[in-house]
Amino acid sequence: MVKRIKYLPLALLALLSGSVRCVNQSYNTDDCQTEQGLEVSFFSQSRCQDDALYPEDISQMSVFVFDGNGLLAYHRTLSDITLGEDYTLSIPTDPGLYWVVAWAGLDGDYLDISEPQDGVTRKDDLLFAIKRTDGTAGQLPDVPVYFGESAAVYVDPGENSSEEEYRAVGINLLEITNRITVSVEGLPTDSVDYAITIEADNGSMDYDGSILYDDVLVYEPSLTYGDASVEGEFTLLKLETGFNYYIVVSNIISGTELYRGSLLGTLLLKNPEVDLNCDHDFTIRFTAEDQCDCGTYTIVEIWVNNWLVHSYDTEF
Repeated sequence: MVKRIKYLPLALLALLSGSVRCVNQSYNTDDCQTEQGLEVSFFSQSRCQDDALYPEDISQMSVFVFDGNGLLAYHRTLSDITLGEDYTLSIPTDPGLYWVVAWAGLDGDYLDISEPQDGVTRKDDLLFAIKRTDGTAGQLPDVPVYFGESAAVYVDPGENSSEEEYRAVGINLLEITNRITVSVEGLPTDSVDYAITIEADNGSMDYDGSILYDDVLVYEPSLTYGDASVEGEFTLLKLETGFNYYIVVSNIISGTELYRGSLLGTLLLKNPEVDLNCDHDFTIRFTAEDQCDCGTYTIVEIWVNNWLVHSYDTEF
């Protein structure tokens, strides 16, 4: 069943000024009686890393707390932060079940970001969508976006109603952006006739880090032309099987496609060393040849991170 996007009003995430307030499941913060809640720490450790890291490129973070009904109970945007072993965020709460979600690297210049509403916003609502014009995605900056979510945690009221107790919660912030460099070599000297694009339907995501089914967007990089070659650099959001990602190499004069293939199934995942949960920088290199000395060019080799994933028969 296709999951429809429910668009909320799109705006920048609001800064919450003042001290951390009590999270009350009735959304009335005046009747908080005790100092209980969550003590949240942040780190980054993919399954390919032995130790936890504290990314230096995270200086801004948006934190969302959802209650047992999946409704937003609290949100805050943190600025000018430096993550480390001693960095924590204390969030007083009422007793109850909670999930904590954190995002870093969201940029309102490139993303339409929905405005969170306590007591209304749900975990599966749209958080952001890439800004677009007539089906063409705006170019994302080379700034990593991170997402993390805690396990469900229950804040116990305790035997003494005045007892102070904070539950420790760890958030593993994992990068969901990917940098892809695509080059085509062996083209005619007028290589400016050729373009590289990526078509993908991963342009919208919800609060819990899931891709929402969306229209297919065309990503157009700034192209660099060399001697019989062309190269483009892309920044894409989350790469996940079950969604559509296609690389297209085309002749913009004739309108013909020199190549069209699945970014995941045909290319990246054909390299046995690639792990989408750990790797976020990819180099894809196509080699073309004129098969008949008549100006008809065909892709004969494809390399992914210096691994030959395809070699086509050039005999006719």
